[in-house]
Parts: sequence; structure tokens; C-alpha cells
Amino acid sequence: MDAELYKESIDYELLTQAIYEEILTREGQGTLEVKHDVLLKGKSGVEHQIDVCWYFQQAGLTHRVLIECKNFSSNLTLEKARNFFAVIHDIGNCRGIMVTKTGYQSGAKTYCDYYGIALKLCRAPTDEDWKGRIKTIKVNLMVRAPVSTGDRPIRCDLFLQATSKEQDLRLKAAAQKNPQLGNTSPSTQFLDKDGVPNTEPLRWWLPRQLKVAHQPDGGPYEQAVELKEHYLSLDLGGGPELVKVIGVKIHYWVETVNSVELVIDAMATVDAILKDFGSGEIEHVHRQS
Repeated sequence: MDAELYKESIDYELLTQAIYEEILTREGQGTLEVKHDVLLKGKSGVEHQIDVCWYFQQAGLTHRVLIECKNFSSNLTLEKARNFFAVIHDIGNCRGIMVTKTGYQSGAKTYCDYYGIALKLCRAPTDEDWKGRIKTIKVNLMVRAPVSTGDRPIRCDLFLQATSKEQDLRLKAAAQKNPQLGNTSPSTQFLDKDGVPNTEPLRWWLPRQLKVAHQPDGGPYEQAVELKEHYLSLDLGGGPELVKVIGVKIHYWVETVNSVELVIDAMATVDAILKDFGSGEIEHVHRQS
């Protein structure tokens, strides 16, 4: 066997090991160690090289599962099945699984069925394997965003709450004198109770509050946002002081800025499948890491 074929055979054995590790973990037997390239001595005293194996306890006895991997492009023959059965019989207290890419000759299947050797196919999936299953998913992604232009700007109404009776009087008097008292600019930031900014400037903060994914293009739309510990520094006649903001109502328009069709093809994400040769049932899907 040349170096390239040998490497392919080892890779195939390691793939089989990884698949059975995933199966055992899924079945709640993740503590079992699935070993690769193991030497086991038979009752005859002869050591046998086993491609993949693991151990389990049943009825107080330790049993082994032995896997023979054949990275062949043709159907396995009866001779290969007989040779593997001889190994199983010599080691004893074990179960056998044969794994290959293409299939098994009828004589090999009859022989293995009689002696309880499971026959599996481990290979890259084909279109035939996806019959009755979802192979391709198409997702239309539409990215919508709030509009911010001169004729359709994002704007907000502030809801202020005085923190004392005295401040309430000052707030009402200041609002009567200056109806634009609570106006903000794109660079305005809300403050915490100590006067420290606790949001981004409104030019960034306001759009992040909006839920526009399901809004059709157009508008105007409104969205209320409740606030907890947010303040503005306002001059109510005696110099700047903190006034609590309990909420905002944001007025905005929406437009679609991008539309993409995303196609997810299972064939591109699956390395191999494990399939029962007799039933044709797909027992495991091994995805790319």
C-alpha cells in the first residue's frame, strides 16, 4: 500500500472513531473511550490489530465492540467477512461491526447476518440520501433600518418627572417661559443621578432602541421607551440641575437597506453519514468541525 492510500485508510478509521464517539455521547455514554488502532490478544495467543473499539459492561461482564474499517471503492467480499469473524471468535466476549464506503456482496451480507456482525456504510452523502429530508434551506434576509435624513429625521419626545415639589414648580415655570426647554441635539447624552453620562449620544442611542425588522418601509412610526435612572441637565432658572427622564417617544421612518438570499446546503456542511446497510436507515450525520 502506497503512502497516500495508507493515509486515506487511517483518515477513514479516525472518521469512524469520531462518529462512534459522537453516537455514544448522544446516547449518554460519553464516558466510554472509543479507541483507534488497538492490539488485542485472542484466546489463541495471537494479537489482532483492531481499527476501532470500545468497551461496555453488561450482566457483570466486560464486552467489547470491534470495528473493521475498509476504505474500499468496491463491495466487500465474503472473504473479508470470514476473516473478521475469525478475529471476533478468537478474542471472544465482543460484538463486531464492519464499516465500508460502497457496500457488501450478497454472500458477505448473508454470512454477517447469520453471525450477528453489523454492516454499515460510512461515506460522503449523496443526493439519494436526502430523499424525504430537508437538504437545502433558503432564507431571505432583509435588513431594515430607521431613516435619518433632513426631511425624515428621527426625533423624540421627552417625558420629564420632577424629583421634588420645588423642582416641579421650577420645571413648570421654565417650560412656560421656554417651550423648547427639553429639546435635545444628536450629541445629547442621558446622565445618571451623579451627572455622569450613562448612554451614547442620542444619534447612536435612539436608533438602537427601535424594533424595525417587521415594519414595512415607510412611516412615520412611533415607539415608546421607558427609562429608569436617566436624567438631563437643564437650567430651570437657577442654573443647571438634573431632571429625571422617565421615558421617550421616538418618531421615525423605515427603509430596507439590504436584501440577501442565504442558501444553506446540507451537502456543504456534512462530512459523512453512517448508514445501516440492511435497512438503509441513516443512523448518524457527521458535520464539518
